[in-house]
Amino acid sequence: MKLKIKSINGLTRPREQVDHFLKSQGFVCRPSHHPVYDIRIEDAASGQVYRLRIPTHHHLSLNQSAYLRLGEPTLSQNSKFQKNQFQGDIPDSVMQAANDKIAEIVSYLQSSPE
Repeated sequence: MKLKIKSINGLTRPREQVDHFLKSQGFVCRPSHHPVYDIRIEDAASGQVYRLRIPTHHHLSLNQSAYLRLGEPTLSQNSKFQKNQFQGDIPDSVMQAANDKIAEIVSYLQSSPE
């Protein structure tokens, strides 16, 4: 599901800065060739669990420092925590929570020095 907030796609910052900030916000890093950051968002009304995922890509600066370029965030129902439940539309409250989280990430990363 696409999120309504302006994209963080392409935002590039030092790897340590991105990793530290996202983990401090509750994201878990799924190590892979390109790290992926996930956070669970639970709908209090239904108990359904959703996953906000931010993919990244390695990027080297001119001085060969390690940077991460953020990819397009996605929001989906987390089937790991829900077995045999209806996969319907994502509630507005969950969409708003995801959009707020992304806005916070964008605000912090854009305002902090590289």
